[in-house]
Amino acid sequence: MKQLYAILLTLFFAATGLCSDTGPARGYIVTKNGKQLTGYIGELYHTPFQSIVVFINDFGSPYNIEAERVRGFVFTNEEGYTAFESKNCRGRWYFLRILEKGAAVNLYQSPEEEFILRFENGILEAGTRTVTEYWLEMTDKKQPIRINSLNFRRKLRRLFKKEEAPEFREKIGKEGYRFRDLPNIIREYNQDRALNKRQI
Repeated sequence: MKQLYAILLTLFFAATGLCSDTGPARGYIVTKNGKQLTGYIGELYHTPFQSIVVFINDFGSPYNIEAERVRGFVFTNEEGYTAFESKNCRGRWYFLRILEKGAAVNLYQSPEEEFILRFENGILEAGTRTVTEYWLEMTDKKQPIRINSLNFRRKLRRLFKKEEAPEFREKIGKEGYRFRDLPNIIREYNQDRALNKRQI
């Protein structure tokens, strides 16, 4: 199935063009050895199996780069800077948007548009769907944990139980501590952990 996605993604690149309606954004990719290669960031294609970004170098040559090949990429537009980091998530490499890097937890978000394949009346069709999915990376863990609206309460309560943070565990699910508030919850938790470390 992964090979089928790779083939169809290649065809999808050719069919849709390299860039979105707004065009590529100025930015750079970060190689495995830490070097920054400047150019333009085009479309980001995300599937259940992998992520691929279109990078156009300063000479205008486009490249389809898989997440496992680089550390990440950064681009800037009218909204400011946006950074994506390459992460190994249970054996699959994704580009995840960096939302919070903190003393205890790093918070990432999956691309909001996911490329999917489906069968309709015996015909294989390619399409996209909107997803809201986060990933939590603890400082002492190797791989991030997937968080969505269905497992949010269970996983956050388990996390705060392991981290011995009962005051946060009890708030999960209450006003201001729901799934839509996850970035604020993690930001508050990181600030609390950083403050406790300074006091010790």
